[in-house]
Order: sequence, then structure tokens, then C-alpha cells
Amino acid sequence: MQDITKLFAQSAELIMQIETYYQLAGLVAIFVVSYLLSRLVRSAITAIYETGHEVTYSYEWFLHRSGRLVFPVIAVLILEAIDLFSGQISSTLYLFDAVERVTLIWTLWVMLDAFINNNIVRIVGAWVLVPAALLRLFGLLEPVITRLNSYGFVIGDVNITPYLIIKAISLVVILVWLGRMISRSLKGCIRKNEDISITTQELIIKIFDIFLLISFVMIALNIAGIDLTALAVFSGAFGVGLGIGLQKIASNFVSGIILLIEKSVKINNLVIMDDGTFGHVRKLGARASVIEAVDGREVMVPNEDFITSRVSNLTYSNNAIRVDIPVGVSYDTDLRFAYDLILQAAKGYEHASTKAGRLPACYLREYGDSSVNFMLTFWVDDVNVIGKWSAQSDVMFIIWDSFKKNNIEIPFPQRDVHLRTAPENLLVKN
Repeated sequence: MQDITKLFAQSAELIMQIETYYQLAGLVAIFVVSYLLSRLVRSAITAIYETGHEVTYSYEWFLHRSGRLVFPVIAVLILEAIDLFSGQISSTLYLFDAVERVTLIWTLWVMLDAFINNNIVRIVGAWVLVPAALLRLFGLLEPVITRLNSYGFVIGDVNITPYLIIKAISLVVILVWLGRMISRSLKGCIRKNEDISITTQELIIKIFDIFLLISFVMIALNIAGIDLTALAVFSGAFGVGLGIGLQKIASNFVSGIILLIEKSVKINNLVIMDDGTFGHVRKLGARASVIEAVDGREVMVPNEDFITSRVSNLTYSNNAIRVDIPVGVSYDTDLRFAYDLILQAAKGYEHASTKAGRLPACYLREYGDSSVNFMLTFWVDDVNVIGKWSAQSDVMFIIWDSFKKNNIEIPFPQRDVHLRTAPENLLVKN
């Protein structure tokens, strides 16, 4: 109670001093000048770079976001310059000193808000780093740490305190975030290397992500002062329980590694899953892969399904694909002439393969109930350039136009009906 009374008495004394109002006026002038200068600097930045949809963490992104720091940084520089050149009177500029410290915290907060996109890191910064920096600048951090360390409990040789928990969580969050940034940069470098296949690139990236995550978590716990050997029994029991509860996740993760090593499924492969999902593989993830279906849907498929079920990979060893088109003609048609027209439709198609062993072919398959049936087959060298259905549709249009031009009929099913008995009113009298 006496401390609070003393604090109020000192505050009242400072308010009554004329120097306090001089310093307030000086601070207002400093922040007005800082704001005006910041407007000029930000205008120069905008002139250099026109804002738009810049890539995160690129040079343009940093240049654009750095504009938010101009105002507080200029204010801090002016306040620091006054502190350096004030000489002997610096001890009387108590309000300047306090405002400079608060402005430094403000600069730290703006920096977190400008350059950190991760919400978890922002929360840690807002509730841990900024308050810790504020306490540090005013000389109150050590007493607070001492008080936090006075509470806790012991597990093995580790004394678990609120300060240790806050420190460990903060370090883990920050290091994992840094790890993701490093991983993102590594991915960009690896994927630019055209000498490495896509599947090998994904394998390297996945192994590096695992190594980086484990390493940073261990480093964070070690820096926080947690003896990992003391937690060996606890972590072992936790690992067993986690393994039992997350069998599917572990199975999918291992299946993803197997897929990347075996290269049985690769990026941009055209696959048909056992459940009928048909499309291109666009991503091989740690837990699931993404198949872009022919209708535009993106289907998340667990990696385990590629290992335990039957998968048809239409572009496993190459991108060539065969297209089959059944064609029926009337029994009154000149079959050899129809054969030539059908075969010529495929041979004249621009995307039909001309490689040996993949030339268009036509076969007389059967004498059906209503038509004589042919089967036309031709190959497309790269199904990614022209889809299977597009190629099939194009050639069928060519056949249709050719038949129309030469008066060849594509018959529809017909049946002869014989009436053994009929009502008298249906009989036609001559």
C-alpha cells in the first residue's frame, strides 16, 4: 500500500513540473516529424515497386511490407539521437527515455505484424516476446522470471515451472516456423534443378522436412533446459500410445515414402483407382496424394490406397495411350470400303501416333444382330497434350462425316415381330 501511495505521489510531482509539459510538446513534435518523413519514404518505396500479388518472402514482398516499419523506426532514431547528443541533461529527459523504450516495443510489434504470416507465431510474439521485451527494457524481467520459477513440480530430474513451459513452447513454435521457411526455400531450389526427377525431388524434400522438424524440436527443448534423457520413459510410453492411436497416419506416411522410392506413381501420371477415381496425380503428400479428376475435382487419396489396392497407371512408363472405337455398319454396306474409310479416319487424325507398333488398325470383330461391327484402334503419343476422350470424340466425328458423305448407314437395333394370333380388328381387308 505504501508503494502504491509513493508511486502516486511521484506521478503527481512529475505532472506538476513544467519540464514534463516541455518534454510532451517535444515528443509530439518528434512524432509529427517522424510521420511526415515516413510518408515521404513510403512514397519513394511505392514509386520503386508497385504493389500487387507479390510472392511471399520475395524481395518485392519484403520491400512492400517494410513500409510499415518506417514510421516507428524514424521515431526511434530521432529519440536515440536526442539521447546521444543531450549530454549532461539526458538524466532529466525521463519522459523521452520512457517513450523511446515503448517505441522500441512498438517497432517490434509492427515487425511481427508485417513479416510474420503464421498466426501461431504472431500469438507467441504478442503474448510472450513483446511483454518480455517490455519488461526487459524497464528492468522488470528478472523479478518476473524469479517469481515464475518459484512455482512448479518435478518430473525425474526436471523441474517443470511456468517459465520453463512458456520458454519451451515459444522456442518450439519459433524454430518450427523457421524450419518451414528453410524448407520452403529448399523446395524452391530443388524444384528448379531439372537434373533431378520429380519423384526424387519430392523424396528429398520429405526426408529433409522430417529431419528438420525433429532436429528443431530437440534443439528447442535442449535450449529450454529440459533434459531429454529424463523424459525417456515418459516419451516412450507416449510414443507407444501415439503409435497405436495413429496407425493409419503412420501407414499412409510410410506408404508415401514407398511410393517415392519405388516411383510406381509419379506426379502427372494418369491413374484409375480401384474405386473408379480417374485423373492425374498432382501431388504426393506425406499423408495423402491429390488426384485431379477429369471433371476438375481434386480428390484426396490416402497413400495407403496406392499400396494396398489395385491401381491402373495409364502413363507409368510413357504417356502414350491407346484409344478404341467400336463402329457398326449396315449389312448392305460394302465392308471393305467401310473398312478403308474407318482406318483412314484414324490415319488422317493429327494426334494419332505414326510410330512403329502404334499405327492405327481396324478389325472386323463380329456379325451382330443389327450390324456388322468393326473395332478401330489408334495410339496417342502424349495423353497430356490431347486427352483420351477428346481424341476419341475427334475421330468419331471424322468417321461420322465420312459415312454421311458416302451414304453408309450406321444402323440401330431392329427386331422382326411375328403375330401367331391377332384380333380381327387388326386384320386389313382388301
